[in-house]
Amino acid sequence: MQNDDVLAFLDAHPDFLNQHAPRFGLKSSHDRVVVSFAERQLLEMKDQNRQLEARLVQLVRHGEQNDLILSRCHQLSLALMQADTLEQAVDAIVRTFDKQFGLQRVALRLWHDAANPSPFYNAKQDIRLLAGNLCAPYCGPYVNDEILSWFPTQPVLQSFATIALHQQGDAFGLLVLGSEDSQRFSQDMQTHYLAQMGELVAVALQRVLAAA
Repeated sequence: MQNDDVLAFLDAHPDFLNQHAPRFGLKSSHDRVVVSFAERQLLEMKDQNRQLEARLVQLVRHGEQNDLILSRCHQLSLALMQADTLEQAVDAIVRTFDKQFGLQRVALRLWHDAANPSPFYNAKQDIRLLAGNLCAPYCGPYVNDEILSWFPTQPVLQSFATIALHQQGDAFGLLVLGSEDSQRFSQDMQTHYLAQMGELVAVALQRVLAAA
């Protein structure tokens, strides 16, 4: 078959390329104008490039957000390393979450013997059970009445991150972050960095409690 035969066939069957587009790696179209293979492939490549560019922008944005979180975690680590007492450690936690993360509502309760009789001591069974059942930080709109009582009544908090603090596998405390923004700690958010911050806090508290 010669080139003229192919062109004559396409002239006689203008829908041929649209009907058989998937076979040639092209997307079907309702456009009744017959275009060359080169044009169709160029359009496909432009569409793919737009998708790749959008994906790249998204990856860069996520990378920048991760870098910012890592920088803030580093500041938390530095603040905790400078604490020598339980009071200093709690102050470092509250101050860093406020300054670095914009979170003014932070509550910490411990049932480690060395924390008694500080104001951070709480050995209530329901709190210990809750912490023991947390295999990962909980994020969402709900906390029980006991935890809610750790925060001022105003402003009304809409979302929480509840993080169990562990020592050799056993929970010895609970760190709770609250926000007025209902989407700040959503139930579908990733909790990897929250878990790491919980580990930093747990290790620092173990150190100062052991020295108490």
